[in-house]
Amino acid sequence: MFRIILFLTTFFIILLKAEDSLIIVYEERIPYVKKDSNSIKGLVATPTIEALKYSGIKYQLKEKPSKRHLYEIKANINKMCAIGWFRNMQREKFAKFSYPLYQDKPLGIISRTENENILKNISIDNLLKNKNLSLLTKASYSYGTFLDEKIEKFKTKNKIVYTDNKKMISMIAAKRADYIFISEEEAKVLLDDSLNKSLKFFRIKNIPKGNKRYLICSKNVKDNTLKRINKYIKPLK
Repeated sequence: MFRIILFLTTFFIILLKAEDSLIIVYEERIPYVKKDSNSIKGLVATPTIEALKYSGIKYQLKEKPSKRHLYEIKANINKMCAIGWFRNMQREKFAKFSYPLYQDKPLGIISRTENENILKNISIDNLLKNKNLSLLTKASYSYGTFLDEKIEKFKTKNKIVYTDNKKMISMIAAKRADYIFISEEEAKVLLDDSLNKSLKFFRIKNIPKGNKRYLICSKNVKDNTLKRINKYIKPLK
């Protein structure tokens, strides 16, 4: 009987500790998130880990594909946050957000160098209205309110895929689409790593400041928990 009681007591202590622990999900995406020994670092990962450390909140890091992040947060089963997501009205209906962790430089595009005559100094409206060019986008992904609304407004020719940016630029090189939207920070990393020299990053006219990236959390995460995390997130300059 004593062993049974001891087992049950230990089990419930472990369960309570697990329930008190915040699950932090991420997908490696350099330069935003990079695995580093038993932790992660990067433009959004480093401020997240520092805020959790100084707030004293217990957490577990779990690597998962980004397409799982919103699904699990929306399901609201666990106390869970995902690193580096954009904030929009649709997501605010089912999630909570931290203070911003980082703000991107203005978005540009990766396309083939053969398109330079068309894309050099092009405005965002003229780009999205061009029916001879096809955009490649990631399923369930937001490019920020400004671009999401523009793409919808101009009924931009668009191919939707379930893959990461590295594979997406390979599709651009293979002429399966003509361009993808991407931050300048990430474009530099991807193009430096790519052996294909037919690709180039293009800046676009009339694009606003880059999107802010946040921790997006399930409704199960208490407001007080987010308040403690926010206290240690440095304000953006």
